[in-house]
Amino acid sequence: MKRSKARLGIGAAAASLAVLAAAGCSGSGSGGATAQGTTAAGDPASLTLVADAMNKADSAGTVKVTGTMTTPGSTTPMTMTAEEEYSPSLEMSMTTQLNGQSISEVLIADKLYMKYAGLSAMMGGKPWGEIDLSQATGSLGSLSTLLSSVRDQNPTTQISALVASGDVSKVGTATVDGQQTTHYSGTLTTGQLATLSGGSAHLSAAQVAQLKSLLQDAGASAVTIDVWISSSGLPVEEKYAEKLSSGTVTGDMHLSDWGAPVSVGAPPSAEVYNMTSALTGAVASASAAAATSSH
Repeated sequence: MKRSKARLGIGAAAASLAVLAAAGCSGSGSGGATAQGTTAAGDPASLTLVADAMNKADSAGTVKVTGTMTTPGSTTPMTMTAEEEYSPSLEMSMTTQLNGQSISEVLIADKLYMKYAGLSAMMGGKPWGEIDLSQATGSLGSLSTLLSSVRDQNPTTQISALVASGDVSKVGTATVDGQQTTHYSGTLTTGQLATLSGGSAHLSAAQVAQLKSLLQDAGASAVTIDVWISSSGLPVEEKYAEKLSSGTVTGDMHLSDWGAPVSVGAPPSAEVYNMTSALTGAVASASAAAATSSH
């Protein structure tokens, strides 16, 4: 039973990581270089420039990402590399490293593929496991919910949170990944978001509704966002610090190759083990055992 639960946990973690990558999660901090100069918070010109960068990135359709993330209680940051097409279709390839372990993931439409050394022995020696999220039932249905979140997000989601704050300030300039950038920062609280109406000057009603849902689901009280925008008008780095009741989640994402073709393909079928049925069965067995032990 413990083994089945472990397999389920890995699947859920994989889908969660996919959401993080698609959302371009980021954290607070100074970025790739020391920023210089500061202007007053809530600068309307800065807000407009950040909103323009958000819209330009949203139109790009593809991006490559490298970054790190820390969660409350963790001592080692997770590192990741990914490439993604988020428009017009959804395809993503990502590799994460945590505590010396490597997890590779490919997401194409409703199919999630995972490659993790600890799974191979459970899958007849095949390196890749496949979960068909459209067929996920019971507790596995949460993975389908996560997939829906991926579809609703892209690497501009964090920037939209910065725009929603309305309190965007220009921190200064910095060289990030060899590019001259301007650094902007702001903090969005749940209180600010609660008073924000849809169809504002820079955000659509759908974007506002999405941000409200994301913060509510995460249980976040505030999120601080920093973004570094190049002279091309596109983000080069995004960071965020999300305050939860359990602590703070932080991330740092470096973004490149906006609009460039990405190469994402499913693993060879001979190397894939279908985990959907096995995971659904494991969840059902675990639920039955839990129900029996409670009586």
